[in-house]
Amino acid sequence: MPSSRNARPGKKELWFPCGRYFLRTIKREDASDRWAGWLADPWTTHALNSPPATLTKSDIVEYIKQFDQRSRLLLGIFERGTRLHVGFIRVDIDDTTREAFVSAIIGEPEHRNSGATTVVFIPLLDFLFDAADIDRVRASILDRNRATLTYLLKLGWQQDPVPEAPVKSYSDGTPLERWSVSWTREGRDSFLASPIGRRFLQRLSTERPARRGPASEG
Repeated sequence: MPSSRNARPGKKELWFPCGRYFLRTIKREDASDRWAGWLADPWTTHALNSPPATLTKSDIVEYIKQFDQRSRLLLGIFERGTRLHVGFIRVDIDDTTREAFVSAIIGEPEHRNSGATTVVFIPLLDFLFDAADIDRVRASILDRNRATLTYLLKLGWQQDPVPEAPVKSYSDGTPLERWSVSWTREGRDSFLASPIGRRFLQRLSTERPARRGPASEG
């Protein structure tokens, strides 16, 4: 019989309370023309080095279909109370290497630079490290996004000593240097024990139920 490590992972229906926000598995009905507009926003195309494109709600539905919600997860960030969809996180899990690659976008400008991604990442990391048995979580950051890179390092992400292979700029074709940053269980624990980590935990404990982790998993 195949081992549990080699067995196909179950489809996940996740929901995490995250202070002012909540994070949950995206559904097709979450597709919207507003979400399509995020991907054409100059801030997004600059941060992701993505080609500017005019997308529609139907395009977003097709994008959502690409995620099996097993090893390829797409999670939406929503504001509690208003239930406004403000962004999303993509998680690609490699069970062989026990690594997960993540990327996040806050689409609504008024919710950027407010700590939203850090708040939602705390319970997501709990799930990846403690429930999904992941050893390392990785992200790739363009060197030109120095503010984001500096912020992630302040939060305890570790930067690889050498840059990744450059990618070509969609705007002018020039090579763009990028860096791989990662978080381990130990890094997560050290961050949560640090003054800034304790402040984020305080925000969570005063704005949401104390229980950390997914509300349900299929």
